[in-house]
Amino acid sequence: DANILHFATHGILNSNNPLYSALVLSASPDSSEDGLLEAWELMEMKLSANLAVLSACETARGHTAGEGIVGLSWAFFVAGVPRVVASQWKVESKSTSDLMNLFYKNLKTDNPLSVPKALQQSMIQRIRTSNRKHPFYWAGFIAIGG
Repeated sequence: DANILHFATHGILNSNNPLYSALVLSASPDSSEDGLLEAWELMEMKLSANLAVLSACETARGHTAGEGIVGLSWAFFVAGVPRVVASQWKVESKSTSDLMNLFYKNLKTDNPLSVPKALQQSMIQRIRTSNRKHPFYWAGFIAIGG
């Protein structure tokens, strides 16, 4: 029932079979669950969130098919989430945390910004106020969807 799903975790990219790309969650010793939330599992869910933020490595990557990039971000769309923020490469934890804090502040302003605009403003703020100005630290994330 949450409006925003935020995953601050590790992502696993499976280039050979992108439907087995996964977010690493916690495995339960009392369960048969392996602790991986794979793309194919997401596609079987019915999610009502408005936004999924995948604050993990390589979550926007996948395999190009007729549907576009098939992978984790695509699986969220299939599950019903219309907007996804995801990363294109391996991202550094501290700068990602800082970027996400700015992103949520920008998303929650008195005059709310769209998801892409909030992400863009966060990146601009990182460039202007950080010692980590190199694009590696802020440019890995993209906003996908309407």
